[in-house]
Amino acid sequence: MKIKYLSAILASSLLIFGCGSDNDDEDTIVDDTPVVVVPPVVVDPVSEAVDVNEATDISMQLDSFDAATGALTFTLSNADGKAITNASEYEIVYFGFPDPASPSTKAKAWKRWHVSQSFGCDQTDAENCAGLLEETDTEGQYTFNAIDLDLESKAAAGAVEVFKVAVQIHGSNVSNEITLIAADE
Repeated sequence: MKIKYLSAILASSLLIFGCGSDNDDEDTIVDDTPVVVVPPVVVDPVSEAVDVNEATDISMQLDSFDAATGALTFTLSNADGKAITNASEYEIVYFGFPDPASPSTKAKAWKRWHVSQSFGCDQTDAENCAGLLEETDTEGQYTFNAIDLDLESKAAAGAVEVFKVAVQIHGSNVSNEITLIAADE
């Protein structure tokens, strides 16, 4: 009879305590505590750009100039090479000149005639801006669309051969130096 009791005790203890772990991997300890994953903190890149109204100097580099449409792309920076952002006040003047190699029959041709068309924007009258200045996705880079540019109509047909542009950007403290830049420079 004692053997019957002993067999019953062994069988019940196996049922109560089980055969050990129910994992296939005996070395893994299973914990019912949920694993908390903390997402990494994404830090925005530090911009070293300077607002145009805080700039103490402005340098303009012409990146592209389409003489046919007047479309411009240029980059603004300060003396430290930092990008200048938020530019919105400007004066942009397009010039058309005759072919410098062609002789003229006009008595005062030495004066080298030219035609011009101006575009500008002053924040005191922002609703009446001529042209469209937009900052690109690259800090300090801008595009300008010269809406209704027409230098050809201001001279004899086919007389305008050389196109140049002058760009001046204004901030609260300073404006860039004006330089007359040819379309092929």
